[in-house]
Amino acid sequence: MNTAPLRLAMINSDGKSAPPLPDPEGVVTELYELRLRAFARTPYDQLFTELGTLDAAEAAIAAGCDAIYIDTFADYAIERVRTAAGVPVIGAGAAAVAAAGAHGRRFSVVTVWPESMAYLYDERLANCSGGQHCAGVHFFSPEDELGRLGTRAGVKARMLRRESDIVDRLAEACRSAVRADGAEAVLLGCTCMSPIAGRLAECCDFPVLDASALGQQAAFDALRCTTAPAPRARSLRAGTASRLVDTWLASGFADEPSPDECDVCVIALNDPV
Repeated sequence: MNTAPLRLAMINSDGKSAPPLPDPEGVVTELYELRLRAFARTPYDQLFTELGTLDAAEAAIAAGCDAIYIDTFADYAIERVRTAAGVPVIGAGAAAVAAAGAHGRRFSVVTVWPESMAYLYDERLANCSGGQHCAGVHFFSPEDELGRLGTRAGVKARMLRRESDIVDRLAEACRSAVRADGAEAVLLGCTCMSPIAGRLAECCDFPVLDASALGQQAAFDALRCTTAPAPRARSLRAGTASRLVDTWLASGFADEPSPDECDVCVIALNDPV
């Protein structure tokens, strides 16, 4: 008797062309794209980022997926998704922070984003198991990097091209973080850093942890967990986010120029960048 594979919905927050990990036997990972994309450069903008994430998650719930994986360090809308879903919901940030700080390991976070994005890291580290073991957060880019979102010159496009200069500089940023913090490992602070995680690990003599891969692995584990989840209040308004996004898209507002030029940096690995 054939058993249908378990379906993992990966909310594709940074526009990957494929998940970071291959599927284990009996699991199929499906990418769910965001219809509404907005870069959370401020807490105000985060509201729209979370609405787009919740909309994609509601599509996965309606499609009958067996678990939802939110592929972003910030775990956008994770608690809101959990109140709408009757299946496990895993966030890259919470899973990665827990793995980095396991057994009391002292770790540093290195992110490609500038220091103005610190509010996202403060929130995740304060609210995720293992966050107390973070020795420091290090911001790689200057503030004007946000003006290059979605362009050929942006840091994400450069990482996707695996430019040796950006790899070398980020590797040095990892080594400097460990020296400054007395840390035992570095946790990469954005899932968009996943394409160069292996290269960075080769350049360092300590663990360099890929939040995207750690999150997906935690989602695989959740699919196979037989322990019943703790009871959680369910929203009486599930589905509202998708109707709001429908209205947003129908209004034409989404076609207006974005203050971020490109709402979020979305470039597939095989795209010409």
